[in-house]
Amino acid sequence: MKTFEVVMIGNTRVGKTSMLSVLSEELNGYNTRKIKLEPTSHDYTLLHERWIEMTERVEAQAPFTILTDEIPGDLNITPYKFDFKVEGSKEAAVLFTDTKGGMTSALNQQLIERVNGAFGVYCVVDASVMMECPASKNERFNCPKTVKRLLSDVYNDGDGKQPRFVVFVLTKCEKYMATKKGQVELAKAFHEKYDNILKMLETVECPPNVYVIGIQTMTCVSFLKLNAEGWPEFRVLPAKELKTKDCAYPLVILLKELINAIEEARRGIFAGPIDWLLKLLGIRKNLKAYLAEVESKIETPTFYEEL
Repeated sequence: MKTFEVVMIGNTRVGKTSMLSVLSEELNGYNTRKIKLEPTSHDYTLLHERWIEMTERVEAQAPFTILTDEIPGDLNITPYKFDFKVEGSKEAAVLFTDTKGGMTSALNQQLIERVNGAFGVYCVVDASVMMECPASKNERFNCPKTVKRLLSDVYNDGDGKQPRFVVFVLTKCEKYMATKKGQVELAKAFHEKYDNILKMLETVECPPNVYVIGIQTMTCVSFLKLNAEGWPEFRVLPAKELKTKDCAYPLVILLKELINAIEEARRGIFAGPIDWLLKLLGIRKNLKAYLAEVESKIETPTFYEEL
């Protein structure tokens, strides 16, 4: 059974580990009877504990107060294993590799090597810093120039091991995703500040599939203002329960790329006819037929139409 690695990059405190814990929780709602992506019991426990810690910290604060403590991210390279199952049968394994934030900003060589051999990359961007802070602070926090150098090194390496896809995940975007106007402004800001990276990825020898998505890890936490040092502050809004939103998109993108890769591997000179016959006999499943069932559960925000 093949293992597909997805590496998460981004600076400290942009929300990489939090995003992964949210995705783990969201899986139950988007897994279907036919197709599933589920973490192993050990890794689910680790991610679920992270989710509980996040919710407890927010719930402990009174409504309309400024969110105080931030949860520290992983201090090392931490892999989380997920099994990809079709009608109960394992088709592949997915390894989400969470990386220490300082590795991205320092252009760590170990990180470059890890990304170079990966199936895909999730580049996590703090949307509140991108939207509210001057370019110098966005560079210091989200490191777009460093991310461009990292991806340029990987995709111009020429060894044929470059990631199949790159997903830019905008976190802490609750304020902007709440209205259509905010979604349009978010999409415009991303293009203004990251268009040079997108154009670079279009010109490499083997361009990856590129996606840009915004996720709301907690809809009851929203940007309030810049503090005295010029960094974003967030407030806790009144809500009966903590909710996530738009978090299915990273999952659907991964499933789409995973299914396409598995199906392509089956279409070799000799493997192709065998694959066709096994599907005809019902022995092997047509994976693409199952993806639509997951996609049908998702409502597309204006943000993605603007992109």
